[in-house]
Amino acid sequence: MIKSITFLLGNNAASYLILFLISIIIFRSVDKSFYGLYVVMLSLFAVIELLMTGFNDVIVRFLKDKIPLSDKQSIVFFVLFYKYFLILLFILLSYITRQYGFFEYLIGNYNEVSALLNSFLMVVIINGIFSTLISVNNCILNSQLEYKYTANVGLIRNLLYLLVVTTLSFYTNEYLYYLYSSILLSFGLLLCLSIKIFNDFNEFSILNIIKSKFSIDIGKKYIFPYAAPLSISSLLTYVKNYLPTIILGKEFSLIDVAVFSIIKTFYKSLHSLSSSFVDPMMSKFLEYKISSDGFAKKMMTIFYGTFFLRLVLLIVLTLISQYFFILYKLESNEINRLIFNILGIEFVLAGVMISYGLVLKLDKNTNKLFFIGLIRFSIELLLIYLILIDYGILAAALILLLARYVETVTGYFIIRSRNIFNYTGLVIAIFIIPIGLFLYKIFSV
Repeated sequence: MIKSITFLLGNNAASYLILFLISIIIFRSVDKSFYGLYVVMLSLFAVIELLMTGFNDVIVRFLKDKIPLSDKQSIVFFVLFYKYFLILLFILLSYITRQYGFFEYLIGNYNEVSALLNSFLMVVIINGIFSTLISVNNCILNSQLEYKYTANVGLIRNLLYLLVVTTLSFYTNEYLYYLYSSILLSFGLLLCLSIKIFNDFNEFSILNIIKSKFSIDIGKKYIFPYAAPLSISSLLTYVKNYLPTIILGKEFSLIDVAVFSIIKTFYKSLHSLSSSFVDPMMSKFLEYKISSDGFAKKMMTIFYGTFFLRLVLLIVLTLISQYFFILYKLESNEINRLIFNILGIEFVLAGVMISYGLVLKLDKNTNKLFFIGLIRFSIELLLIYLILIDYGILAAALILLLARYVETVTGYFIIRSRNIFNYTGLVIAIFIIPIGLFLYKIFSV
């Protein structure tokens, strides 16, 4: 287990370092208003993506299970059908809302970016189409324990994108050219994954999948009990991740949205990196749980390993934070530094919740994760109503932190009866101190 986790962390560390460099080059090169526009467009499409959450997990969860091959093929077909139905729904809603001036209402400085709005919207749609099939192919390969292959081809794709972005930075500041290049590379990645499946796991190739029967019974038996709670929970998470961004885009400058987004994206990338072994190895963790051979010990190792890794990263980043602002050409003022630190604490707490969520996702259904998401949603909605407009991007960061803390505490009380994460409640309690300090600073600014 340790060897596989180390490989994935090392590979993904290289990949995310590349993405970090890409984000710096792009952010320094392109018009910040168009960068903010794309963030808003992604925030809208994220509603559709969140409705897809959990469906990829079904593939990883059941393709290694002892069920008929025909059921496994039907699961993949059902997921593909459902996802592309949602994309078509997004296209339809985008067209309708476009006719009634929705984007003029949504975007504060609409006149500055209106000429390229349709192009950015088209990029979001095409990316969604490619990303859907890529994610399904990744899940098929990961379920067959081919996570090293998926990690390697992803790394190569990002390396190529870094070369393209670096070259473009010498010739243009048009953000659309960077996005078009990303689409082409995603198409190449899709081809690589599809060829691998066709050669080694032909029973799950697209040609065989589309021959399988679309069955509502498959959805009732496998997909909805597992995926529906995760999807609803993720939809509620939209409030935390995207609704503040949309409101900020309406009430404040798109440049402010871009500043908040780049700090949040930085920590989100670190979060994805340090937990990047979880989803690819889900089938392996399921084997550990079934065998019960040191399962609790392995989970505690992951808990404390993840916690201390993130804590050390946060300490290092706090010490060198001035270089972060220099790299992104951001003003190192009190508000931006405070946002950086708030999202850093949220990043550490997210690692704790990853460990709790990992165990809960190994169940036959994910109702407990939905309950946790519902609690978090209530807190997020209340905080958005109370403080977002008054405190702007500071409030957006604080909402992320407080919602994460409530989520983590709820997760602890749900999972402690399983005698896996004993005494980890003490770790969570310590975070009351920095949260209290942040509250004092924000309300005294």
